[in-house]
Amino acid sequence: MLPRWLIPTLALIAGPAAAQTPAPTAVFPFELADTSGEVASPGHDARIALATEQLARKLEGSGRYRPVDLAPLAAKVAATAPRYSCGGCWLDVARESGAELAVLASVHKVSTLISTMDIWVADLRSGQYVAHVQGQIRGDTDAAWLRGVDFLVDERLLRQPP
Repeated sequence: MLPRWLIPTLALIAGPAAAQTPAPTAVFPFELADTSGEVASPGHDARIALATEQLARKLEGSGRYRPVDLAPLAAKVAATAPRYSCGGCWLDVARESGAELAVLASVHKVSTLISTMDIWVADLRSGQYVAHVQGQIRGDTDAAWLRGVDFLVDERLLRQPP
């Protein structure tokens, strides 16, 4: 039999880890909506891949999410672009991946200096968004995009209840 004082201590230690199993999550690639009218930057494809990888790493590191491999569905994922305006065309692909949640992310570039980054989390059972975070990023560089991902995940998304 455990002493009475030990039971609450064990609950505090085991509670968060035991209570939360990472949800299988389809993390779709970032999308760029460029309304700046500027000449397209040749580095955007690499920047999108870099930001998507950072997003998946941050989500997995949180213990709430377990990114699933979308590589076998690459052609289907590509066919859903642009996801921010397709009316949920990505839902079937996310479900086919075995995910319970889907993460969609986009950057709306207004100019080289000003962009808005959005990250949405959708519950695939209901098809409804369960979280949305948004913030401004300054600069169209790898560093600016990565800082945006870090801030939105750490300071906004993960501060919401699971």
